[in-house]
Amino acid sequence: MIIKSIGIGNLEEAYICKEFQKGLNVIWSDDNNKGKTIVIQSIMFCLGNTPAFPTGFEYEDYYYVLVIEQNSELIKICRKNKNFVIKINNEYAVFDNISEFKRYWNKNIEELPVIKKDNVWRIVDPELFVQLFFVGQDKKNTYDIVNKGWYKKEDFYKLIYWMNGIKDDVSLGEDIDKVKRRITDLKNEKGILLKENKILKKNNIAMEYLSSTNDRISLENMLKEVERIKNKLISLKKERSNAVSRKTKNEIALKELRSLNRSMKIGQISCMDCGSTHIAYESADSEFSFDISTAKIRTQILEAIKEKIDIYSEEIERITNQISVCQKELDDCMETEEVPIEALLILRQEMEGAKDADSRIKEIDAELKNLSDKLEIKNAISEDLKGKIQKTKDAIVEDMNYFYSKIDVEGQSVYSDIFGTKDKIYSGSEATEFHLAKMFAFAHILKHDYPIIVDSFRAEDLSTDREDRVLDEFLRLNNQIIFTTTVKKEEGGKYQRSTNIKSINFSEHTTNKMLSELYLEEFKKLIEDLMIIEG
Repeated sequence: MIIKSIGIGNLEEAYICKEFQKGLNVIWSDDNNKGKTIVIQSIMFCLGNTPAFPTGFEYEDYYYVLVIEQNSELIKICRKNKNFVIKINNEYAVFDNISEFKRYWNKNIEELPVIKKDNVWRIVDPELFVQLFFVGQDKKNTYDIVNKGWYKKEDFYKLIYWMNGIKDDVSLGEDIDKVKRRITDLKNEKGILLKENKILKKNNIAMEYLSSTNDRISLENMLKEVERIKNKLISLKKERSNAVSRKTKNEIALKELRSLNRSMKIGQISCMDCGSTHIAYESADSEFSFDISTAKIRTQILEAIKEKIDIYSEEIERITNQISVCQKELDDCMETEEVPIEALLILRQEMEGAKDADSRIKEIDAELKNLSDKLEIKNAISEDLKGKIQKTKDAIVEDMNYFYSKIDVEGQSVYSDIFGTKDKIYSGSEATEFHLAKMFAFAHILKHDYPIIVDSFRAEDLSTDREDRVLDEFLRLNNQIIFTTTVKKEEGGKYQRSTNIKSINFSEHTTNKMLSELYLEEFKKLIEDLMIIEG
């Protein structure tokens, strides 16, 4: 994936940076507040990241248009607040939130990692995914993920494993535990049948009838399992309801757009000029307006809405299947097993039950053999997964240490994980080296094709010698690299003199005022190409 350009603007002012090339790009200036961070945050904002623009920059007032090249196709992404418009090969798609955007990206642009979160498989959100290739100027943390909240550090590990091809259920241990519990229950039952006179000393189903203590423990375990499944069902049903709601709203939009009704909940057909035949379609929250006076444009918008409806239909079907599985688990959990009368009336029926007990023992032996075979296979799979996971982690950490040894030849640190610990926090230039080492290792080991973007890559006094070695190492990668830095006036020329670096000089920008009328007409053409009518 290659960043081609980024545009920021509204009706009054704009800025466009279109100097990016393949390979290593360095955006630099000889002073702060020249717009470097605004450009980087604008790129990430269009990719779905949580906004982190500089204080004082009213990002909600602007449209952002990112042009990328993916598999020889030009893709244009426009974002304003939470709304997106995407254009690929003269086809348009409109989205009202991050959830719709990431599903479209996963289906039409590039597959995104899927991880198990709260017992439900989910496509990761951009705010977690971009941490694979992006380091911002602020909120740098060496011992945890950025914006820790719903997502945790463990989720980022799962993302990395998925990126390295480990897409099996890493929670396979739960299935193994179930098989082991079943084997234990069967062995207990067999022990009861063989030694009925010691029934009260056994921990088994029959004891739940003969011992109030055992019965209470069994009830507590069942209630815990029911609570777990119930919470999973609630989460799935809520997710399905949201998908149904959005599908319905888009179906209404589709119907009313076809009939050219004058208003609707999800979108709106409105007059561009009172009394004229010009009409426009407005997205949710009225962030985007599209001129649909012509049949061709109406067809594009209709197809975009149909695409969203299809995506939600697939989502509803997937969630419904998961709900059915959960309901079956709940039924199985609450099912009460019958206890043989022999276990309760042991002394009176010891002789009469011998024949039935012998038959049951044969059945138990057969089932135990079958379960043992399954357990052996599951254990082998589990060990294989654990091995792959450890191998992935080791390879990344080894590459981080390689990078560090090349950059800081006198450094004493040895990395042991992709995150530091709270009692060993990297700071200053050590933190800068740590983040750069991670970005290098992720790209080298996971072989992702996303651009590596680091805002202020020389932060915290990274020396000139170490900087040169950093640039040399990143030039080895096939990814596009976009670094930013503030340098002394006499240092800027070294980027311009290098034949391996695309130098992008922001020094001439007005401090704290990068946007102007200079780029306004060009930016309006970008917006018009996406059929957006600025309001």
